Amino acid sequence: MRPLVFLDFDDVLAVHPIHTGFRVIEAFSQGTTGDVLELWAGVFDDKARRNLRTLHDEYQPSYVISSSWASYLDREQIADVLKRTGLQFVEAGLHEHWRTPRGETSSRLSEIESWLELYAAENESSYVIIDDQMSGASLCGSSLDKRTVFCDAWVGFSYAKLRTARKILSGQITTMI
Repeated sequence: MRPLVFLDFDDVLAVHPIHTGFRVIEAFSQGTTGDVLELWAGVFDDKARRNLRTLHDEYQPSYVISSSWASYLDREQIADVLKRTGLQFVEAGLHEHWRTPRGETSSRLSEIESWLELYAAENESSYVIIDDQMSGASLCGSSLDKRTVFCDAWVGFSYAKLRTARKILSGQITTMI
């Protein structure tokens, strides 16, 4: 059984004050993705990427992007970002339905609930949501709260948050056996 990771980018992986999602989206819209090598080197935090890789190696999850970046970049562009930033394993593990449905006024909670209702198969009932407290605010205190890792702004997916993600996934897998 392959678990799911609902993955946000800002304040989870992208914590740099200059190399931001806005700069990534701008590079794609201006066709300058090959000209901004420092952007790709700095946009996703090294420690956050290593921690995500550790989680991946342990659980081999599928990924669903819940980031607002998916409102501005298509699947091919998201895949390009992931490859350029050393996250090929996420790109290779993107779920067939790779992003949460987004509306102009939707919340992270409603997006993930909608995705689960539309696409989750029985063999995908274990999942973790990796988000930050600001964009994931609607998840706080919700029915999905206990499956959510809330990363700290400007820190991202730290080792402490990796441990939390492990507990969430291990707890679900253990109860399913």
